[in-house]
Amino acid sequence: MDSRTRVLYWLLNASRGGPTRIRILNVLNSKPMNTRKLAMELSLDYKTIQGHVELLIENDIIYTPKTGYGQVFFISPEWEENEFLKELLKGEKNGKRKGSKKRKK
Repeated sequence: MDSRTRVLYWLLNASRGGPTRIRILNVLNSKPMNTRKLAMELSLDYKTIQGHVELLIENDIIYTPKTGYGQVFFISPEWEENEFLKELLKGEKNGKRKGSKKRKK
């Protein structure tokens, strides 16, 4: 696993917000959106989405061609062909997460 994929692993699998970030990437993989539309699509608070989006931008996982009002987010081109990311997104579409465990109640 290369160093970039390790960062991706940490952001999406090994950290607490990973499942939400995977959901965000899954939506952006099918249709680029802004923060407000992401929040509505995922039924999450705007500020929650904003925090996750900022972290994904900081790590160059997603990008926006325009800053300021009307930002639309896309998955960064250098990540589009990453096999680890493809597997995570494919697993999310099928309702499974690679390496995830169900919590006991």
